[in-house]
Amino acid sequence: MLESQTLSYSPAARSWFQRLGTLVLTDDFRQRRRITVILMTACVYMVCTGILIYGARSGIFSFKPALWLAACCTATAAGFLAVVRSGLNLKFAQPSLALSQALCAQTLVAAAYAVSGPVHPSTLILLTTVMVFGMFEMDTPRVWKLLAYTIGLMGATMAWSSYNDPALYPAQFQLIYFAMMVTVLPSISSLSVQLRRMRERLRTQKAELRSALEHILTVATHDELTGLPNRRHMLALLSEHTVRQSRGGPDFSVALADMDYFKNVNDTFGHRIGDAALVCFAKQARVHLRATDMVGRWGGEEFLIILPESPPGDPNIGIERLRGALAVTEVSALAPHLRVAFSTGITRYRADEQIDDVIERADQALYVAKASGRNQTIAK
Repeated sequence: MLESQTLSYSPAARSWFQRLGTLVLTDDFRQRRRITVILMTACVYMVCTGILIYGARSGIFSFKPALWLAACCTATAAGFLAVVRSGLNLKFAQPSLALSQALCAQTLVAAAYAVSGPVHPSTLILLTTVMVFGMFEMDTPRVWKLLAYTIGLMGATMAWSSYNDPALYPAQFQLIYFAMMVTVLPSISSLSVQLRRMRERLRTQKAELRSALEHILTVATHDELTGLPNRRHMLALLSEHTVRQSRGGPDFSVALADMDYFKNVNDTFGHRIGDAALVCFAKQARVHLRATDMVGRWGGEEFLIILPESPPGDPNIGIERLRGALAVTEVSALAPHLRVAFSTGITRYRADEQIDDVIERADQALYVAKASGRNQTIAK
């Protein structure tokens, strides 16, 4: 019974949780990531705020400066969250506002160092935390700007604290802290730069691999000369159409088109013009066949066309439109009087028959079209 109740309420609970996530983080992936980082930073601010309040009430820190600093931490976290959640950050060159957040954070750390009295060395760890947070969002110039600002600000803060309160901030200790900071922070910044360069290289390699994969897929499925699907891909498309038809999808026809007297074109004008004739056929086929028709290079000067039975009706409409367009299209400026003509054999796919059978029947119809005068379509 308990299990049944849990299952019945879990979808509603998930829906409520998703709505809450959308309300807080938005539906935009990049904005969600930025808000998530800000919320993580806000958690650190809140912990620091709690420590400041505890220290102020316990007499460890000066009361008013500690409370003022706690208020600044809360306001900073809330301010950045409001800017990113409202989308105002998208108007800036760096929507993550990483440098702005880091500069504010280092300023607050310096202030915490100045007001935390006897426990001020513990705040130095926060400097490295901010640098690490920044390494994932900032480019190289911004990293070095943040480093220079942090070292300059903390050097000034240590000098002022030592001068103003030498008992809690002995000059000798400040010098040691400063030397350690100047040693550690540049190392972290250098690591940050190296990590960013590594990420950029990986991103570039990923893009190159994606491009190479797309090229390989194109080469594997398309004819290099005409850009049309090749024989292998057309067979796969035919298989998909037969499966779709067996599941109640539309019927379709198959046509084989063969360019007339193509050998004479090669012998008379050369293979360069022959290739131009094939490209001309492919370009015109893309334009003049119906949007639902698919044409691919079957081999040599032969093309296979898949013609689904859909409006505007007769599958041969697009083929005849293509025939008329080729009759007036110049193949090449090197052979201005050459025109492309082709013969076609077309047949309708019969339920549950083999793909080889429908292609064989289209080929027989093509043979009849060739034998009975060419430049025509014969249905079988």
